[in-house]
Amino acid sequence: MRYRLLITDLDGTLLDRQGRVSTRNLDAIRRLQDSGVEVIPATGRALRECDHVLDFINHAGHAITAGGALVHDARDGAVVLRRGPSPETVRHVAAVLAEYEHLVQLLQDHTQAGVDYVIVGEQRFDPATEWWFKTLPLTYRRVASLAHHDEQGHTVRVGTVAHGELLAPIVERLRSELGDEIAVQHWSALTAESATGSPTHILEAFARGVNKWTAIEALCADYGIDPAETVAVGDGLNDLEMVRDAGLGIAMGNADPRIEAVSDRRVGHHDAHGFADAAELVLAANR
Repeated sequence: MRYRLLITDLDGTLLDRQGRVSTRNLDAIRRLQDSGVEVIPATGRALRECDHVLDFINHAGHAITAGGALVHDARDGAVVLRRGPSPETVRHVAAVLAEYEHLVQLLQDHTQAGVDYVIVGEQRFDPATEWWFKTLPLTYRRVASLAHHDEQGHTVRVGTVAHGELLAPIVERLRSELGDEIAVQHWSALTAESATGSPTHILEAFARGVNKWTAIEALCADYGIDPAETVAVGDGLNDLEMVRDAGLGIAMGNADPRIEAVSDRRVGHHDAHGFADAAELVLAANR
């Protein structure tokens, strides 16, 4: 089997704990491209949360963002695929989060909404969220409740940030109440102190069937590539489907045990150029 498409997560995978692409990892991307393997970033970040990374690696293809809810043309930022929850689902999830007194973060398709986030509630930002908005050039609008937000279907993800133990029962409740209408999970959030493994978690609720792998399948259909000709490299819970279902699934050395369990191979830590190790596996397999 010759692999034609490699999909890589960013945080905890291509990026080190300082959010940088190492020289060795950057060289690995170039070697893959020179060999005919297309490299596609797939991240839980929105485009404007990662466009500095795409610029650094000089990425000019498609980019899967927002956990698979959006696919962009990285050259101009245009959205080529958007899959968001219905306004009714957004209201339901937001109401449950507000009931538990969590600040609600509605990630927007900024090409349509004009802002990156709508923040629902009057609570103060938690430290991780405050750091995130100070670190990146993001825009947001705050509203007291969804009654004050003119929902036009621009939301692609509903979420909040809190300690993982607080979010677990909310995830179970949402799954019980909405069933197959949503894909919802919580997992370790990126913070100023931790790239992986933080007790601070992010809860993410998407439309049914939205994840990185289903976005990859859509791109494969567009490219005329058999999904078996894909490689997926990741570490976190939102990488599970793509690592499990790709032709070759590779878990980072720092990966969540659930990712390692569904992977075909394991490589080094993200702080030790593990992505480059994954690239070497692909290059060797394609010889």
